[in-house]
Amino acid sequence: MKPALFLATAALTLTTVPALADNGQRFDAKAQMQAYSSADPIAPGKQCFNGRQITGVNRAGDKTIYVQARQGAIYALRLRASCAPLNAAETLTLRANGGDTICPGSAVELIAQTAAGPQRCAASDVRALTFREINRLSVTAQR
Repeated sequence: MKPALFLATAALTLTTVPALADNGQRFDAKAQMQAYSSADPIAPGKQCFNGRQITGVNRAGDKTIYVQARQGAIYALRLRASCAPLNAAETLTLRANGGDTICPGSAVELIAQTAAGPQRCAASDVRALTFREINRLSVTAQR
């Protein structure tokens, strides 16, 4: 009885599962990585980032902050005024023109989530850092 039940289940499964066609296409991992990778912060077409997907923030003085986007690129933003809420921020979101897409040259609104509620600051001069600038920052931070 069990072998018959097993054979019936196998036959039903084989007749209901669609076959995978071999259409001659091969998966090209290198091309896939080049198309979707943002490891190069200065690559054309990859300058914008989502202001809700920030993985790191560092402040340099009163009017400069560096943000790291989820894809790895690091951006410098110039604050229009000293932004005290950044010191107490639990999370930070960036907005530009009412949307989440932040591009170089955008006027940006920083929304710092603090214990007192959301606090807003303005920034401009968004730009992606070059590899040389990133290396210089990392060497300075190690001192």
